[in-house]
Amino acid sequence: MTKGADSIIIPRLSAGQEKLVDQTQEFLTGYANEGLRTLILAQKVVSEADYAEWAKKYQKAICQVNDRERYINEVAELIEMGFTLVGSTAIEDKLQDDVGEVIDYIRRAKIKLWVLTGDKIETAINIGFSCKLLDDEMEIFIID
Repeated sequence: MTKGADSIIIPRLSAGQEKLVDQTQEFLTGYANEGLRTLILAQKVVSEADYAEWAKKYQKAICQVNDRERYINEVAELIEMGFTLVGSTAIEDKLQDDVGEVIDYIRRAKIKLWVLTGDKIETAINIGFSCKLLDDEMEIFIID
């Protein structure tokens, strides 16, 4: 089993799940528009033989002296493919108390704020408005 952002997990799914992926993406967009944090859940059965073969490659990768991280990532990619989509989740990540007030203080101090996030764009925008970081008079640039 694995979980992660749709942008990471969906490319790692096995072929033939396009209809289910499209339906799940619709759910994720709806969740994100409500300001919810979303994750994709997927699974894969790995036989003992396949795992043993992969583990040998992984052991070799972690023993590399130069470029160890690159080798580890390459070997990880081998096993982190071919998943079956299980579903999606959405949770509310409540803002801490007084976030709006703190942002107001920062704004009055003429400090420029930038939002950098790994969240879905819809989630980030919704949260930005809910904590008063964004308002309808602002010019918002989205770089994706």
